[in-house]
Amino acid sequence: MALFSRGRDTGDTSKISDLEGIVAAIQRSQAVIEFSLDGTILTANENFLRAMGYSLSEIQGRKHAIFVEPAQADSADYREFWRRLNAGEFFADKFKRVGKGGKEIWIQGSYNPIFDKAGRPFKVIKFATDVTAVEIERRDTEVERERVRQEQEQIVSVLADNLGRLARGDLTARIETRFEGRYAQLRDDFNAAIDSLREAMAAIAQAADGMESGANEIASASNDLSKRTEQQAASLEETAAALDEITATVKRSAEGAKQASAAASAASTDADRSGAVVAEAVAAMGEIEKSSGQITQIIGVIDEIAFQTNLLALNAGVEAARAGEAGRGFAVVAQEVRALAQRSAEAAKEIKTLIANSSSQVERGVRLVGDTGEALAGIVSKVGEINSLIREIAESSQEQATGLNQVNAAVNQMDQVTQQNAAMVEQANTSSASLRGEAQDLARQVSRFQTGARVRARLPEPAHNPLAEQRARIQSFARPGGAATAAATDWQEF
Repeated sequence: MALFSRGRDTGDTSKISDLEGIVAAIQRSQAVIEFSLDGTILTANENFLRAMGYSLSEIQGRKHAIFVEPAQADSADYREFWRRLNAGEFFADKFKRVGKGGKEIWIQGSYNPIFDKAGRPFKVIKFATDVTAVEIERRDTEVERERVRQEQEQIVSVLADNLGRLARGDLTARIETRFEGRYAQLRDDFNAAIDSLREAMAAIAQAADGMESGANEIASASNDLSKRTEQQAASLEETAAALDEITATVKRSAEGAKQASAAASAASTDADRSGAVVAEAVAAMGEIEKSSGQITQIIGVIDEIAFQTNLLALNAGVEAARAGEAGRGFAVVAQEVRALAQRSAEAAKEIKTLIANSSSQVERGVRLVGDTGEALAGIVSKVGEINSLIREIAESSQEQATGLNQVNAAVNQMDQVTQQNAAMVEQANTSSASLRGEAQDLARQVSRFQTGARVRARLPEPAHNPLAEQRARIQSFARPGGAATAAATDWQEF
């Protein structure tokens, strides 16, 4: 029995020694504090006292509530916490505690109820580790993370606002809010992109304004040119019709002149034959009287031809004056025709005078047969002159007819070219109207963007601008005297 007792005592001593070693290890590594079940502090080791900043005498006999904030100590949760400890429950968590002087302390620990032999808790031991530094670092990290989050939210909000303005076409949406750190580059890049886009859209708007202005000028010039071309086509058509009538009249005059020349030749032959036969003077006088009647009719025709030719030449001169420089050549021809008509009229008057003298001579020839030879010689001479004059009139009329045919062909060709030009002008007018519509549509699209103050400026024209040259030529028609100059230039080009 004695040996057994010594063996058991030795075993208990070993266990106690092990427990004491474990407790010593816990005391060295852990902050340990003991409480009664009502929260009264029984004792605390150096690790706990050093972490909380108290000495043992300052806390021994006081309540656990000195380590928590007053609001928490008065809370129902705190009372429930101690009620459950008294019921023997175990708690392990991270706890915020208040050290000496109100210092914030964070501990990772466990509240362990200690039971007696009957299984009832009689005190609470708390094992803890000071994690204040880790918790403060974590909290600082959370604060920094929150700051970064708020900063990012602000940046995202500012970006979203400015992007929304940009989506609505507002190119003045610059970011004026200051961005810190690496976000400053984002702000600068956004502003640079907005500035570049605004400059590009301003340039496009300026080009659209110039394009629209040019299209309006093209359309205006095309409309003006179309009206003038139509008027010119109508005038040429009237001129062509008048020339056709004049040509027909001149042809008829030429045919009449040929007939008169033939009649004059026949009269001259008869007069020559009558001069050789003096014995048949009386009969010849009758023939001469008859021929004189015919000549009187022919002279009437010549006089009528001269009057009609003079009238037509006068009308042609009026039409040539209306045509301006384009009818200068035709006016010269009309003047020549009038001169020839005047000469024809004068010749007709002379012939009438001679016929009157011949009639008087015929009346006197019955009584004065002796004077018949002289009268016949005079008649032969005058008929020869008449024949020459009529021949000249016939040749002139033929030349006039040939010239009028050429002028008529030229005018008809000008009429065809003018009609083609009118069709081309109509096409150009349609194209310019389409261009103007597209320019206006482009201007409307660009006007959706706000680029700040915009100045409607015309783009500089190139050194050689065919449109400007044609516009100047069209405007020259509107200036006094400009139509004549432009017409002369166009006639030379034609």
